[in-house]
Amino acid sequence: MTTTVANTALMAELREAISKMANAQFDSPGYRRLLSLPLNKARAQAYVIQRTHWTINRRDCWALAQGIAPLDVKKTIWDHERDELAGTADGVTPDHYTLSIREAASLDLTPDDLINTPPCDGAVTCMAAWLHLAKHSHWLSAVAGCSALELSNSETVLRDGSMSRRMGAKMFEELGIPMKKQAMNDVHMVADAEHGNLMTDVAQRHMHSRADYEHIIEGLRQSWTIDRVWKGQLADVLESIPI
Repeated sequence: MTTTVANTALMAELREAISKMANAQFDSPGYRRLLSLPLNKARAQAYVIQRTHWTINRRDCWALAQGIAPLDVKKTIWDHERDELAGTADGVTPDHYTLSIREAASLDLTPDDLINTPPCDGAVTCMAAWLHLAKHSHWLSAVAGCSALELSNSETVLRDGSMSRRMGAKMFEELGIPMKKQAMNDVHMVADAEHGNLMTDVAQRHMHSRADYEHIIEGLRQSWTIDRVWKGQLADVLESIPI
């Protein structure tokens, strides 16, 4: 498949829009509430369990986006998802579900706890919305919708630290759990900085018109809208647990 280089002015506009929208997530009510709530062990357990359901949903959404993307983008997504599903090629970092199990263990949760505790109503609703976005959008919007959640956790984009870093700091400061025992937070502080480049790499090859730009922006906008609701739902779950 032959691809050409994207319009330079559109690429600059896209990078500016990504930075503005990704950083704005942290000023939204849902993000602010979630990050301001004090943690105890039970609240942290609930957070890790619900985040694990969300992590599995990310694999489903990326698979749907991969299915409708051009061949070269399928390969790009596969390179991204290989780490998530199978671990790094050098064997140093396991797949990310295993990372979830390891982080859960630091909170005295078992693998069965992750499996047997259902997603909350807000998780079910938001995960369905992300699946719909990936399945029923233009392929550029589908890829952007998946990439949005990497970009808003990427410290190459964010001014004041990723969600992984911020939540990891809370778990250390309020619960005394060292970052190295927070396997998911620890890895994603680094991994999502690299994974966040996927969208701009794809845009560089495939964004050649204002219409292409708008497809990408629409996918980012919709995904981040869902994400703001999701963070508010997570805050509701944690707030319902006595401190």
